[in-house]
Amino acid sequence: MEYNAGEIVELAIRRQEINITELSRRLHVNRRTLYNWFTKNDLHPDLILQIGRIINYDFHPHFESGFFGFEPEQELNAQVRNAEQMPADLAFYWMGKYINLLEEYKGLLRKESFKKSDTFTAVDQ
Repeated sequence: MEYNAGEIVELAIRRQEINITELSRRLHVNRRTLYNWFTKNDLHPDLILQIGRIINYDFHPHFESGFFGFEPEQELNAQVRNAEQMPADLAFYWMGKYINLLEEYKGLLRKESFKKSDTFTAVDQ
């Protein structure tokens, strides 16, 4: 039987009625990273165990045949480091988009206010 570690972890989190935002805060990753992990077929055993400790859930019965060939000495830090770098880049991307949108909106408001003021001066004369 083929396991999907991400789905197993997601189901366990939902069964425990754990808030995704709170879990992401405790894991020091963003919510998007958690949702990305839910789609992965294989997750590092240390990550699965860490999530299990946080949500008070034992994942061992779900992974009786082992943790997908990962060796204990493999580093989890690379995966967590990538997850921590991603939000900063995304934050600046969306911040730029938001600022551009606000500037466009401000420009439209100015155009509309000028049109109205021109209409009032033409009517007043």
